[in-house]
Amino acid sequence: MFGNAAIAAVVLAVALGSAGAGVPQNGLSRERHEREWDVKAHKMETTLLPMMRKHGIDMWVLMSRENHPDPILDLFGAFGVSGWYGHRNAYIFYDPGPGQSLESTVIGTHTSDHLKRFFINIVPYGEDGLAPLLLRHIEERDPKTIAINESRTISMADGLTASLKTYLVDAIGERYSKRLVSSEPLAIDYISHRSEGEIAIEREASFITFNILRRAFSNEVITPGETTLMDVHWWIVDEWKAQDLELNFPPHLDLQRRGVEDAIDDAEDPVIEPGDLVHVDFGVRLMGLVTDQQKMAYVLRPGETTAPAGMRKAFAESERLGAIILEELVPGVAGHVVKERAEERALGEGILSSVYPHAQGNWVHGAGAWVSFDWPERYGRHPRELVRRREIWSIEYSTSLELEEWNGQRISILREEDAWIDENGNVLYFAGPQKELWVIGSSP
Repeated sequence: MFGNAAIAAVVLAVALGSAGAGVPQNGLSRERHEREWDVKAHKMETTLLPMMRKHGIDMWVLMSRENHPDPILDLFGAFGVSGWYGHRNAYIFYDPGPGQSLESTVIGTHTSDHLKRFFINIVPYGEDGLAPLLLRHIEERDPKTIAINESRTISMADGLTASLKTYLVDAIGERYSKRLVSSEPLAIDYISHRSEGEIAIEREASFITFNILRRAFSNEVITPGETTLMDVHWWIVDEWKAQDLELNFPPHLDLQRRGVEDAIDDAEDPVIEPGDLVHVDFGVRLMGLVTDQQKMAYVLRPGETTAPAGMRKAFAESERLGAIILEELVPGVAGHVVKERAEERALGEGILSSVYPHAQGNWVHGAGAWVSFDWPERYGRHPRELVRRREIWSIEYSTSLELEEWNGQRISILREEDAWIDENGNVLYFAGPQKELWVIGSSP
């Protein structure tokens, strides 16, 4: 597991080396893929069977097909180095009973040898198709409960399409179809419990993201009066490509300006001027895990050496809110309760806030708890999920304040940092947090 200093050194070396280069280092893609698969395979071997037993699941069947892969399949090797998702494949995990190891099987077509990292048995089928082999496999093991990826509100546990479910039910018959249950509780638990290898990857990704955004909000990239928001957008895009990073979501930028009530979005592509308050929201994907960060900076006016006092106060209030959130983000507490408690405490201290952290990891909005309103039709059961230990989080929130220097105009400070919750329930940042409002010189 890398230490912070070692990762920072690696990130700096990559950043300096990529300044004029658009080509990734030779072998970097292979090295990262090998590491990602090793980390995922180790997690499966050490964590999946205990999780299945915890939830009373004898067998877990993932059904997938070409052009429509189940999202959870990515946690178990996806399609590998060559080939592609088969015409119709079944990925099966089975608990043989006490004292025995997890049995893993894939029955399908176009299966890469890479899948041997994850599956003990790789069974191809021909003209007869998947159905007879799948039925025989299940009959021989006679599981009492069979989990399938079907969930009303948790998207990553809802990968089974209507047609694939019909195919499955027809293949295994009424006897076993009566034993089908949703994988939702198992999937959320398995995804949320982070291994040491995953924590190390997330820390590395977070440092890289932080470094990219720090450089983006500096005179290396921004010349006030000349550079537009979309210029910064494309610099960030070029940088993540130069560092051979996968896309999580594209950068979104906006700015707040004295005399303009609403933020000016990057869709309007304004020129960044002295006195502007600029904001970016961006994250990368590295070895299967994502980051999600928001940063802010002030563009100095001629003669200024720091941001106006009111703006610094606004940022200080955002720091205080961040501390409150970390105190309320306690394992065993429902997401919507964290929101209610944190916002109530902030208001009691005179801080106008909106609090909306969320679990993250393999997806930017993760499988576990979201600190959001308890609106089932919008957020599903995420706000009712409990905060977990060993879970990766995005600490996302905003504060607002009327700025005296801007004639009472209200500004917003938007914050987001990558973090995780350790075994003891402590919330620990990875690369952040941003400790002060960054400033950009009015001239290089």
